[in-house]
Amino acid sequence: MDYVERMKEENIRPDYLIRENHKLLAEDIQLLMNHSNEFVKISCPACESSKQQFVFEKTGFNFVQCLECETYFINPRPSFELLVKFYESSGCIKHWKQIFSITENVRRTEIFIPRVERVIELCKRYNAPTEVLLDVGAGFGTFCEEIKKSSVFKKVIAIEPSKDLAEACRQKNVDVIEKPVENIDLNNVSVITCFELIEHLFWPKDFVNTCGQKLSKGGLFIITTPNIKGFDLLTLGKLADGITGPNHLNYFHPKSLSRLLINCGFEIIQVLTPGKLDAELVRKKILTGELGVSNQPFLKYLLIEQWETVGKAFQNFLADNTLSSHLWIVAKKS
Repeated sequence: MDYVERMKEENIRPDYLIRENHKLLAEDIQLLMNHSNEFVKISCPACESSKQQFVFEKTGFNFVQCLECETYFINPRPSFELLVKFYESSGCIKHWKQIFSITENVRRTEIFIPRVERVIELCKRYNAPTEVLLDVGAGFGTFCEEIKKSSVFKKVIAIEPSKDLAEACRQKNVDVIEKPVENIDLNNVSVITCFELIEHLFWPKDFVNTCGQKLSKGGLFIITTPNIKGFDLLTLGKLADGITGPNHLNYFHPKSLSRLLINCGFEIIQVLTPGKLDAELVRKKILTGELGVSNQPFLKYLLIEQWETVGKAFQNFLADNTLSSHLWIVAKKS
């Protein structure tokens, strides 16, 4: 059975754990909203345009769309200082650590090993140097542990500011720097990876510039993030569990994230959306009654009546045509 066939949301995000996490997030948001007078307005995190329109409100946060590049983002948003406090004290974030711990073995098989294989293939394809790989926001260090086993890179370093997660990396015998990437003294890095991180950042441009400064000439910058123009996010809108504040602040799409990277001195060399869950996520919302399809007979036919016959093929179509909500961008330092 291959990776495409095995990947199911319940394996990596069990319903009983997600329900508990949603309760904790609601409590976190209530506390954060006590400081809503400290929220700040920003320009578009992708193109810096000030032209934007309100799209919807969810859990007290305003989601807007840039009229220039069509990026979605929360605006106004908690200040950088509020976000730091949120991530330090959030019950929801602490619980996510528990979820990752409980599901680590299945995530290793279904997410991290395929991720390692893709990164290695990209490095070979684009003749990237393989001296040092830096994984920013390394979490439990599972990716670093697996790519270290491949012996492709002479050195693998995890960047993980969280004390608990940094210790988890050390327990896996992964070299870890317990600081934000902006505060580390390290240059001429061959490859920088950051998985599902940029959507959390107050001002992503600063992060991208920092990574550019630390890469060697010809080094690769590999980013994954939700794609706001992918099937499940575009179809579900505010119903999507992946659209939530304040955890996710920025919702890029291939063109807008490419624009940000190019403006920071990168060359885009590949864009792909190898997602496996879009169709299942939309199907689940239909089955629970959260998404009505009485006026969308094609969705009902495709995702309910013909699911067993065409579900896998439809998901493959989304992935192959840059239409999945799981976005990868590979860039090279110019």
